[in-house]
Amino acid sequence: MRVGVFVIACLALVAGSPAPAPAEYSESAAVQVIEETESFLAHPHYLDNDEIGALFGQLAKDYPQLAQAYKVGRSLQGRPLHALALNAPPANDKSGDLLRPMVKLVANIRGDETLGRQIVLYMAEYLASSYETDDQVQRLLNTTEIHFLPSCNPDGFALAQINP
Repeated sequence: MRVGVFVIACLALVAGSPAPAPAEYSESAAVQVIEETESFLAHPHYLDNDEIGALFGQLAKDYPQLAQAYKVGRSLQGRPLHALALNAPPANDKSGDLLRPMVKLVANIRGDETLGRQIVLYMAEYLASSYETDDQVQRLLNTTEIHFLPSCNPDGFALAQINP
């Protein structure tokens, strides 16, 4: 719960979008429904460390202008610590924007904290896949560099899966 609130608070602060005027709201406003390409409920499970690496690799392949997969090291038992950076390249400078804010989202510090891990993964996938169609996601990734580290403790996660 705390991870979800923290993630939402960070993104709200980073986006820095001003509150819309009350006149912009109406009772007849259409509700936007997000259609999922693959239902989590059809095959619910927490991604293991290898699946996280594969997901980040696929995101980097599918969205090369936005996503860069990398590893920040290895766990005590040798499992890679997979990370993903999401940001749109600056339009006017190929060397990068040194004043662009950076946000790091870290989850699964303790092995049994699996929900935060999935939230970080879903957020990374949503932001990458929605960049072309969602103006708010475009504004966020055009002005912010977000780094995702969904599992700070892959050894603990593996142990929690064996001994729930």
